[in-house]
Formats: sequence, structure tokens, C-alpha cells
Amino acid sequence: MGFSVSDLIFAMINFLVLFAILNKFAFKPLLKVMDARKAEIKQDLEEAAEANAAAQKSREEYLAQLERAKEDAQQIINEAVKAGEKTKEEIIEQAHEETALMVDKARAMIQQEKEEALLELRDEVSTLVVLAAGKLVEEALDEKEHVRLARKCIAKVGDAS
Repeated sequence: MGFSVSDLIFAMINFLVLFAILNKFAFKPLLKVMDARKAEIKQDLEEAAEANAAAQKSREEYLAQLERAKEDAQQIINEAVKAGEKTKEEIIEQAHEETALMVDKARAMIQQEKEEALLELRDEVSTLVVLAAGKLVEEALDEKEHVRLARKCIAKVGDAS
């Protein structure tokens, strides 16, 4: 069993024919499918990169909005604290004013009651003085003298207080 040249040439021709048939019907369509798949993968990668870039941009916008929201919230909190402090100070000031007004009213009422008590006391003292003087004089005084003596006693009691 040896190889003959004609067998070798026949094998080469068969190989070339088989290669040409495979090239036309298998390799070219397979390369087209592979090129199409490669293009599809490339397009998918580009779309993924664009989607990633859009997602990154959206994330950055979201983070910026979140930061602005935090700043706004902090500003609202600060304003509320200031308003609370102002309201607290106003309430304290109003309480002080009301307290001072109540103290002034109480002092005025006490002064008025004191004056009324002194007037009552003067009237009582003058009545007692007149009665005592009347007892001493034993009805020796006439009506005019009695009034004059009462006024004199009231004046002395008024000067003493």
C-alpha cells in the first residue's frame, strides 16, 4: 500500500472542491452570521454604555436634588427654630407685661382699699371722739359747737395719718 501520485492529486482535488463548497455554503454564511452577531453585540454595548451614562446622569441629578432638598429642609428647620424662639420671647414678654399690669392693679386696689379703710377709720374715730367729747361736756354744747368740734377732731385725725 503505497501512496501514488494520482491518489495524492485526487485527494488534493477532493479537498479543494470540498473547501470551495464549504466556503460558499458554510463559511461565508457563518461569517455573515458572526459579523451580524458582532454588530449586534457592539450595538448592545453602545446602548448599554448610553444607558449607563443616562443612569449616571440621572443619579447625579437625583443626588443634586437630594442635596437641595436637604438644604431646603435645614433652612425650614432653622426658620422654624427662629420662629419658635421669637414666639417664646413674645410669650415671655407678654407674660412679664401681664404680670406687671396685675401687680400695678393689685397695688392700686390695695391703695384704694387702704384709703377707704382710713376714711372709715377717720369717720369711726371722729364719731367716737364726738361721743366722748359729748359725754365730757354733758350735752352743754349746742349744735354749731358740736359740728365745729367734730370737724376739728377730723382734721387732727387726718393730720395724724
